[in-house]
Amino acid sequence: MTKHWKSLFLALASFALAAVVASPAFAERRVALVLGNAEYDHIARLKNPVNDAKDVAETLARDLGFEVISLVNARKDQLDGALADFSRKAAGADVALFYYAGHGVQNEGKNYLLPTDIAVKDVADVEFKALDMDRVRLALSKSAGVNILILDACRNNPFDSLVTASRSVDGGMLPRGLERMAVAVNKGAKGILVAYAAAPHEVALDGAGRNSPFAEALLKNLKAPEVEIRRLFNLVSDDVARTTKGKQSPEISSRIYGDFYFLSPDEMAERAWQKASKTQDPADFRSVLTLYPTSPRARDAQLRLDLFESVQRCNAEQKELEAIAPNDLSRLRAAAGRFSCDAARKSAEALVAKAEEKERRELASCEADNRALGALGEDNLAGLRAASAKMSCPDARRRAGDLIARLEAKEQREREICNADLAALHSVARDDLFGLRAVSGRLACRAAIEEAKPLVAALEAKERRERATCEAERKAFAAVDPSDLPGMRAAVGRMTCAAAVEGARFVLARLEEKERRERDICDADRKALGAAGVSDVGALKSAAAKMRCEAVRNDANLLVAELESKAIRVEGQSCEAERKSVAGMGGDLARLRAAALGMKCDAAREDAKIRLAKLEEQETLARQTCDAERRTLQSKADDLIALRAAVLATTCEDARKDGKALAAELEKKQRLAKESCDADRKALDGKSGDLSGLRAALDGMSCDTARAEARRKIAELEGACAADRKSVADVDATGFDAQQKLGALRGRKFSCADARGDLDKAVAAIETRVRAAQTQLKTLGCYAAAANGKLDEPTKSALAAYASRKGEAAPTRLTDELVAQLQGQTETVCSQQAAPIAAKPAEAPVKDAAREEAAPAAKPAKHNARRHEEEDAEPARPTRAGKRNQIAAPVVTPRHMRERAPVERPVVARPARPAAPAVVAAPVAATPKPLSWSHNPGF
Repeated sequence: MTKHWKSLFLALASFALAAVVASPAFAERRVALVLGNAEYDHIARLKNPVNDAKDVAETLARDLGFEVISLVNARKDQLDGALADFSRKAAGADVALFYYAGHGVQNEGKNYLLPTDIAVKDVADVEFKALDMDRVRLALSKSAGVNILILDACRNNPFDSLVTASRSVDGGMLPRGLERMAVAVNKGAKGILVAYAAAPHEVALDGAGRNSPFAEALLKNLKAPEVEIRRLFNLVSDDVARTTKGKQSPEISSRIYGDFYFLSPDEMAERAWQKASKTQDPADFRSVLTLYPTSPRARDAQLRLDLFESVQRCNAEQKELEAIAPNDLSRLRAAAGRFSCDAARKSAEALVAKAEEKERRELASCEADNRALGALGEDNLAGLRAASAKMSCPDARRRAGDLIARLEAKEQREREICNADLAALHSVARDDLFGLRAVSGRLACRAAIEEAKPLVAALEAKERRERATCEAERKAFAAVDPSDLPGMRAAVGRMTCAAAVEGARFVLARLEEKERRERDICDADRKALGAAGVSDVGALKSAAAKMRCEAVRNDANLLVAELESKAIRVEGQSCEAERKSVAGMGGDLARLRAAALGMKCDAAREDAKIRLAKLEEQETLARQTCDAERRTLQSKADDLIALRAAVLATTCEDARKDGKALAAELEKKQRLAKESCDADRKALDGKSGDLSGLRAALDGMSCDTARAEARRKIAELEGACAADRKSVADVDATGFDAQQKLGALRGRKFSCADARGDLDKAVAAIETRVRAAQTQLKTLGCYAAAANGKLDEPTKSALAAYASRKGEAAPTRLTDELVAQLQGQTETVCSQQAAPIAAKPAEAPVKDAAREEAAPAAKPAKHNARRHEEEDAEPARPTRAGKRNQIAAPVVTPRHMRERAPVERPVVARPARPAAPAVVAAPVAATPKPLSWSHNPGF
């Protein structure tokens, strides 16, 4: 643990040392040439230039990061060499500075610096033996950055002893002191600043102390932090003027792009960083971050503070780790995952490894139990119970106990479900197929399901067999001759299908009823036959004619035949033939009727009549049966299934045909009804959302369900339509915001055309009211814009102006009463002072309010306003700027009602013209000037 902390502190110290060593003092490259000439051989010597040059060079190199070339009491060749070195170093430099303290002169617009070995007899000595300032400027121009030229020259006149009344030496004119030269920035450079120690035609004092007043002030302010160069030299000028009590005033000429600092904020931040790096005090680094947040060193300070915070965090995390119990694996793992300090995290990970090793040893004893538990499977309850009794691992035993409890609970739930399912299944009769099917669908117990399956299958097979049996028995019964009652009874006795038995018994009952009626008739006919006797042919014939029972009638006819056979032998043969013909006609009623009419034998004719009566009676009985079956079929004409069952039970062929026709017609009717409903629903879907279309579609619908759905949708749309109309009605039509609210409703999709019509009516009514108010306000002189029907800001302002003139509060609603009040006003309300004169728009019908607002109407208003100005202006005309900026008011007042008042026109201040650039006159060569000493050299 201690080793980790030592490594951390060593890393921190190394980082701090590397930051100190690697930190550059200044980000930009600065070069300077500092010259100081005092010990002149042939002209007046100076006191302080050497001190000034040395002090300036030391300050530039030590405090301001300059690479300095310094030279004092230099001869001409030394000046040339130093200038050449400076020119080479200035190439590519960010800042190039030239400082000179000593004598300097000017000749014909050129400045010269005097070396210590110069001997001046005339101008030629100055031109060829002094240092030309143009060469200095050339050296400075090598730098593409900031150029600084500082000249502390002309402190004494070096040529006082040479000046004569004619101011000439050897017939030539001597030069005079330095003069200002034009300041020009080289192409690509960031600017130039030229500082002169004194103003033109003033003497630069040498000073009584170590430095001149100018050099002393310069040295004082050069080290001022975060002072821009122009401000710095202004401070230098102030200090010089204050020190010399106004005898010397430096002059500064500059043309620098942007700001330049000798000690910039970044450099001050670098110094603060150097201090903090030495002290290693977090407060010093925090000071760098606070005072210089935009400096590059701010990031380094933040990194250093982060490092200190990391150390503090490591201490806190180590304390937190010591408070955790060694066997608390979850907290140790959480700490190891959360700690950001490497040392604390490694310690936590080591403790986690120990705790995990212990946990692994404990888990090893459970692996066998867990494997045994996994091998048993989750459904082996007996095996789980046996294995649980042998387990020693608490976790495995707990898992086994959970599985056992789960399986026992599951077994108990399944047992309860099975008991309930079996009880429900046993409560249903074994022959109740419908009940068994319903219960089987709800069963969840496998045993109950398996028990119910064979029962349902057996009953379904039985149902299929019974259905086939019923169909076969119906066909067999239908095949029996209806006149064979014993055969039909035998067929009914053999039937097992209840439905078939019911239909057959119905038919058999009809036939048995018919048989009983016939038997009663036969008994009555036998009694009549007995009463007639066996010897009276006439009585027998009369009785036979009345008989309806065929058997008795036949017996009577036999008796009559026997009696008549004795009396009529000839007729017997003829009657016999006719009778045979009658017997051969069978059940053909038409032939029997025709034959009976042509028979000559009374006996045969009577036989034919008797047979006809019997057949007609059978036909009547069959017709009655058919009528009854038809009525039964008609009663089931609305139930297709019942109708089909009744058709199967019908014995009358005609009734069966009618029943089949009814069934086919009902099927067709149901199919057509379904098709009609489908068509109605399709039409309903096509009219969704169309209230009028739905109402029209409802009238043409025949399907009840579709009509109900249409009525529901109509009710919904009517409710939505009522809501839409209410949203339109809820808008206060007199409010100033009514048009905006109604305009917002225009983008809404309405449920019905009535709501849209209400909206259009409301919008039109509001526009009509607003247009009426605008028209009257224009008449009253309060409004000048077009009557566009829009309650816009000009209209509101006009209403407010009207109310103000009436001594009332500004209205917030445009009511019909307010419009009526406006229309009832006949006199002008808004005067010229309240509303300036404006052009009256042309009267034209308003077709499109939006187009009317967009139409340009500025020109007529401008011309009218200018004409009114000419009529109403005072004798003194306003300036052009006032007329150009005069604003036309939105109200037009008739000329005869206007009040004469001065027109106030704002005066527009013209921007000042830029000053013309100073023109430097070229020196006149024809006029020689005497040599004079100037204190202020410059460009």
